[in-house]
Amino acid sequence: MELLNKDETKIKKINAFMQEISQDLPKGKKREVYEMYESSIKAIRPIDLFYVEQYRHDSSLSVEAIKENANKFVNVFFEGLKNHEMQSHDHPFFQSLLDENNAIIAHLDDMKQYFKAGPLTENQQALIKGFEKCLEFEKKYVKKENILFPKIEGKIPSNKPLEVMWSLHDDARKLLKDIIETLRDLSDEKKTNQQIGKYYYLVYGIIQKEQLILFPVANMVLDHKTMDSMYEECFDFGFTFIEKTRPKFNDQIKEPQGNDVKFLSRSGELTFKQIALIFNHLPVDITYVDKHDRVKYFNERKARHFPRNPSIIGRLVKHCHPPKSVDTVERIIEAFKSGEKDTAEFHINFKGQFLHIRYFAVMDESNHYEGVLEVSQDITDIQKLKGDKRLLDWE
Repeated sequence: MELLNKDETKIKKINAFMQEISQDLPKGKKREVYEMYESSIKAIRPIDLFYVEQYRHDSSLSVEAIKENANKFVNVFFEGLKNHEMQSHDHPFFQSLLDENNAIIAHLDDMKQYFKAGPLTENQQALIKGFEKCLEFEKKYVKKENILFPKIEGKIPSNKPLEVMWSLHDDARKLLKDIIETLRDLSDEKKTNQQIGKYYYLVYGIIQKEQLILFPVANMVLDHKTMDSMYEECFDFGFTFIEKTRPKFNDQIKEPQGNDVKFLSRSGELTFKQIALIFNHLPVDITYVDKHDRVKYFNERKARHFPRNPSIIGRLVKHCHPPKSVDTVERIIEAFKSGEKDTAEFHINFKGQFLHIRYFAVMDESNHYEGVLEVSQDITDIQKLKGDKRLLDWE
């Protein structure tokens, strides 16, 4: 892990440069500031950005403020970062992400013919179809958020860049939704063209930040055994525009342990295998977070509403949510710990489902706080129920 060592002298110079260049300076002065720190700028490594003040975990800057200047600084540091860019990798985990990036770029490049040749109305249906296909980018985003991020949190100097990256994913998700809606209407071609341009800039920027910064840093802290398990988990989410064959890194069958050990209670007894089966057949998604705010368990239904995978076990719950939701999560947990509240609930429209999401404070027999249970249920069909149903209608 030698490359993770902090170069104090260089970091101080990079910090000074970023502070000065962030000010409202005349163009000539900016060039002068750049030349003053040019040697440090060109010698920058991806890991150095995780040490600078603006990207520290305790930075006074908000995620939104950091995003405003992110592309500018990537461009400024590009020459140095380019020396460390990940373009290929000998492990299929990273190589699959790079293959997805190439496929995403190819798709975006192919779509340019439909909005550069003339009025959008001439290729409206092709554009709608093309941007609807961009919804598959989600497969890559959720793999980063739920597999890659948990494995490197705590091993890198700061998680702030991960929060920024997640926020960029959310920006891309929202903008894509807006583009599809405006393409179906096309009452304002100028606005739609601007949205498309912004989306391309955003997605290309995400890929650039991955290959110049995120992936090289992640590669420093991950061993091949960990990458093996991460790659196996990727198949739970799928891939964007590419096909991969599920590997067999671990031939051991993953069965519930302790099948001969009984769980005993006043209301009955169960084996651990039976407990696992019951949890996985509940008509709800459940996730348990312990009193230390770390994810300890989730059930594995065939069709979960929100992605869950083994890499999140042990992860701080605040890191399992997009930056815009973290304040709400922390507020709920603090209210549960203090005893101010013991439940919280929400209902949302999500991918054609109407979800009822509830949080319960888990208290022991002495009323001591032991954690949070999250329960989400699709109540779309339940809302439609009327009257009584007393007869079996399987026929």
